[in-house]
Parts: sequence; structure tokens; C-alpha cells
Amino acid sequence: MTEDRGPLRIVGNLIWLPIILVATFVDGTRIEHLATAIVAAAVAGLAWTVLGLHLDSPPWVGPAATVVLAAAGAACLAAVGTWSTPLAFCVYAVIVAGVRLPAPAAVAIAAGTGTGVFLVLRTEPAGLPVLLLGLVAILLFGMGRRESRRRAEQRELTLVAGARVTEEHARAAALAERARIARDVHDLLAHSLSALAVQLQGARLMVLRDGAPPDTVAQIERAQRLAADGLAEARRAVTALRTEPVDLAAGLRSLVDDTPAATLEIDGEPGPLDATAHETILRTAQEALSNVRKHAPGAPVEVRLSHHEGATELEVRDHAGPPAATAQGGYGLVGMAERAALAGAQLDAGPMEDGWRVRLTIR
Repeated sequence: MTEDRGPLRIVGNLIWLPIILVATFVDGTRIEHLATAIVAAAVAGLAWTVLGLHLDSPPWVGPAATVVLAAAGAACLAAVGTWSTPLAFCVYAVIVAGVRLPAPAAVAIAAGTGTGVFLVLRTEPAGLPVLLLGLVAILLFGMGRRESRRRAEQRELTLVAGARVTEEHARAAALAERARIARDVHDLLAHSLSALAVQLQGARLMVLRDGAPPDTVAQIERAQRLAADGLAEARRAVTALRTEPVDLAAGLRSLVDDTPAATLEIDGEPGPLDATAHETILRTAQEALSNVRKHAPGAPVEVRLSHHEGATELEVRDHAGPPAATAQGGYGLVGMAERAALAGAQLDAGPMEDGWRVRLTIR
């Protein structure tokens, strides 16, 4: 059972303690057993402080302090010998028992406290029934607060569980949709590219047999490589759709491992990235590396992921020499730019002195 333990509540719990102690001894001449009263008040003050500060670790400290407070309050009242301020110790013990302890323990402490007060004040019965009824009312009030808090916590737990179930349903629906898209990609695109690669292989063998010019053979071989690369990309897409999203660094490392002469550098700790930003970074790197393999096979390429000043930046740069005038169209800039725009990111791509650079910035 949780309870408000803010600074204001703690101050409210403790502010009455010095007032009660001062009021108990403001007229020491009427106290029958002064030494006993001092010791009992000191013990009660210590127990009150423990309860007021919520020093309940280990768990038995709180219940023990409640019992000690009730007993010390009754002892202090007995030392005074008449109706007096130490009754407040007993009242506070009953309140704490009702609010913080299970019902059986709270009832037991309240019954013991009431019995002690009755034994001390039985020679002065005036007002005693009202006091005992007041202790019962205080106990019921405390138990009501405890039950109210328990129900509030139960409602919160129910809401959390409902949100978790909704999230799981949404996740299951997303996974089912990803699986459907993966099946479509595999059944349509992958099969078509596989058949195209086989047909191009047959065409290459036929033109070689018929003695076709070398440039014709080269064009067919290039088309065959492009079909093979497209098939590999389709298979990667199917794998990505059928599996859980991977860690960003692990995903980049896997892409770099599939590209000859590529290196990866990660600078700084990753900032908070949502699923869209995560996917955008991986797909941009995949497209950039795929273009390197198609248009500059074997060229050194550097992949760098950096996190600084609240921004995450991906840079893919190859060193294939000055790009040809027609190279730009092969880099899939339109697709990368559209994906970046959907993620609210900035994409810069273009030729450099010794190659091509793609830079994606997400804030």
C-alpha cells in the first residue's frame, strides 16, 4: 500500500509532536510521576518521528513503532494521572494503524490502545465512553482511507494492464501486416526477379554461343548483376519484415558486412529515436550502400553514425573517384528523400571530389 510521502505531508505529520510534548510538561507540578512521564514521552516522540518520516524499512519497523507509540502514550498518560495531552499519542497510533496496517492488526492495536486508556482513566469515567467511541471512529476513518487508496491503486493497475493489452494487440496487428507484406514481396517481386535472372543467364549463354559483340555481352551481364542485386535486396526486405526491428548499431553493422571495403564508425551515445527514425536510418544506409555496390563496386565506403547536440546524423561516403554525369539517377534520391521527409529528417546527397556522399540528419 503506497502513501503520500511528500515533504508537506511529512511536515504535517511532525509539526504536532513538539506542541504535544510542550503541552504535556507545561505544568510539571501536576504530574504524579515526572521521571516516568519524561521517559514515556521520549519513547513516544521517537516512535512518532519514525512513523512521521515513514521509516518503514525493514517492514516490521512501522507496525512496531505504532505499537510502541500507543503503549508509550498510555504510559505517559498514566504517569500524569489524569486526562491530559498524552492522549494525542494514543489517537495518532490508532490513526496510523487504520491507514497503514491490515485490518486485523489495526483492530488489535486499536483495541489494545482503548483498553490501556480505559485502565488509566477508569477512576475518571467522565467522557471516557465518548473517547472510546472516538477511537473507534478514528480507526474506521483510517481503514476507509486505506481501502480508498487500495481501490485507486487497483484502478491504476487495471488501466496499465488495459494499456498493455492494447499495445500488444497493436503490435500483433503490425506484425501480421508486416508478414503479409513480406509474403507479397516474396511471392511477386522475388519470384519475378529470380525468373528474370535465370532468363538473363540463358540469354548470356545464347549470345556467347552466337558470337555476339562484347558490348552486347557486357550489357546482358550488367542486367544480370542488377537482377541478382535486386533479388538480394528483396530477400533482405522480406527478412526485415519477418523479424523484429534490430538494434540500430547492429543493423548498420550487418549492412556494412554485406558491402566489400565498407567500414562503420559510431560516435557518441544514441539519443531517443522512435521507430520511424530508426527505420529511416537503416533504410537510408541500405539504399546508399546498395547504390555503391551497383555503381561503384569495390570502392572504399565509409559509414558514420554520430549523435551530438540532440541530433543523430548518418553519413555514407564512397571514394570511387569523380562520379559520372549520369550517376546521380542511380542513387534512388527520390525514395530516400521521401522517406526522410516522412521522418521529419533532412537529407543531403550529392557528388564530392572523390565520390558520392549521402547525409541524413534527424533531430
